[in-house]
Amino acid sequence: MNPRTPRRTLLRAGLATLPLAAVAPAAHAAEQTGRLTVADVSRWTDAYLEAWRTKNDTAAVRLFTPDAVYEAVPGVPAQTFRGRDAIGRYWRDITAGQSEMTGRHGTPVVTGNRAAVELWVTLKAPAINPDGDHWVTFLESNILLFAPDGRCRRNTEYWNLQMGRLEPPQGWGTA
Repeated sequence: MNPRTPRRTLLRAGLATLPLAAVAPAAHAAEQTGRLTVADVSRWTDAYLEAWRTKNDTAAVRLFTPDAVYEAVPGVPAQTFRGRDAIGRYWRDITAGQSEMTGRHGTPVVTGNRAAVELWVTLKAPAINPDGDHWVTFLESNILLFAPDGRCRRNTEYWNLQMGRLEPPQGWGTA
């Protein structure tokens, strides 16, 4: 893979991430207080990572509103998925070639109904890294817009992919 490999190729090769129960506490808290909190976003992100780890597209789409927009590559129409059906198809495609995914998130930064959260994900993806043990490290920042019920209305991803299994640097993910 060269540094300019198209994101679509990477996604089709299996790169990319929720039980409804995990969303319910976040939704309840947001509705009770009328404010989105760091804890709400952390619960949502935990559910997002669990759906990714288990390749559960059904759980993933439950985290989003019916009319949600998921921008895997901002500004690229072919990488912008509108609605739960499109998000579900995207998830099935991107997780199909992945295995042994582990992920963590940093402390979310929240303002109003928007949040930013960093993700550090390692997984095996032979189509992306055909050499050796196939590990890749996926570094991602998500800008999230939440509905009052705690589900995500818009997810915009910014990411970087590194070959190999890397550990986060000291202090990574702290707000």
